[in-house]
Amino acid sequence: MSNLITAASTAPAHPGYYQPASAMSRILEEASYLARCSDNKTAMRVRPREYAIRYPYMQVNRPGRVSWLVFDLDHTNSLIWEEHGLPPPNFIVRNRNSGNSHLYYAIAPVCTTERAREKPILYMKAVYDSMAALLKADPDYHSGPVAKTPGHPWWITTELHNHVYDLGDLAEELDLARPMPLWSKGPDMDAVSHSRHCTLFERVRFYAYSIVNAERAGGYFESFYSRVLAQCHNDNRFRTRERCNDLPLSSVRATAKSIARWTWSHYRGSGDYHRGVMELDRSLPLEERQSLAAKRTHAVRQNQTANKIRGACRQLIAKGSHLTYTAIALTAGVSRQTVAKYKAVITEAQSPSVVPLRPKQTPQTTPAAQPAGPNHGAEPIKPGVKDAVYQVPAPTGAALLPPLPD
Repeated sequence: MSNLITAASTAPAHPGYYQPASAMSRILEEASYLARCSDNKTAMRVRPREYAIRYPYMQVNRPGRVSWLVFDLDHTNSLIWEEHGLPPPNFIVRNRNSGNSHLYYAIAPVCTTERAREKPILYMKAVYDSMAALLKADPDYHSGPVAKTPGHPWWITTELHNHVYDLGDLAEELDLARPMPLWSKGPDMDAVSHSRHCTLFERVRFYAYSIVNAERAGGYFESFYSRVLAQCHNDNRFRTRERCNDLPLSSVRATAKSIARWTWSHYRGSGDYHRGVMELDRSLPLEERQSLAAKRTHAVRQNQTANKIRGACRQLIAKGSHLTYTAIALTAGVSRQTVAKYKAVITEAQSPSVVPLRPKQTPQTTPAAQPAGPNHGAEPIKPGVKDAVYQVPAPTGAALLPPLPD
């Protein structure tokens, strides 16, 4: 073992990187063409990915694209995910000396560039933070940018499977509820009157709060930043308002960039109080409101998943296919592990759902016609009925007119 630990950092690449449909081959496919790598955590070298996999540390995610969630465990319990019921990782890469490890989860790629949609990025961050808390991982690691290279002789690498998770699969057992900032007051100009920078910041940040939700839904960060920058230029009128020099353009741009980046990434509130879908009383403690909201979110997500699986079962039954976990997972667009948790839904889908409205009756012979009596025109008396009320039809035609006088 000692000769492995002291081996050269550039060891031959593991054969698993060239095996099709393996988790290691996905490391090679999703890595940047020119990846950072080294024999320490700084990873100052830049090499083609075919050479980067020979180093003990490498950059596994491309710039602007996250395909792997990597958790840095500073303890020796590399199976802690089992204790919390989390899905198994694709890789466990463990240090031979300390026992610390990196857990690799392959996910559907999430774009993280400035032109990317913000909601998937925030969803991924919420999933990562919740899993890191359960795994007791380093909360500031955030998947790199460099990690222990799977298959390198310095580490003990265990490959469990090659499944690629959706973020929804990982979030099923997590509590993603977070408090949202609510701003119920305007700028406090008296508190910042001593500084032109603070005055500009205080004025423009509330303008950014008022437009960020609309910009985030229909545009990109560049559009939002342009509007914030324009507002900064409009408010940079200290020469006419306060008889002092305006801020230089470099300070205006820096203030606009600071406001835009923070607001775009963190602000989720509004100027008005809103109590959410559940209309919870704000007098309740924050922890209790978060717990109730998390339970509702979990129930809604479970119901949506159950509907997907139920619909997939009906499609397979209509085609005459067998209901297997793999077939249901492919049809419903979820993982096989998720389908296994909904056995009751599959059993329900297999049972007949058509119930006859009324039992089948045996034909009966038609009774003989009753002779016309004083109640001529009334419904005939049904056999077996002793007392009944009959509806006598109203007269028609000339019978509606009153008799003429003599």
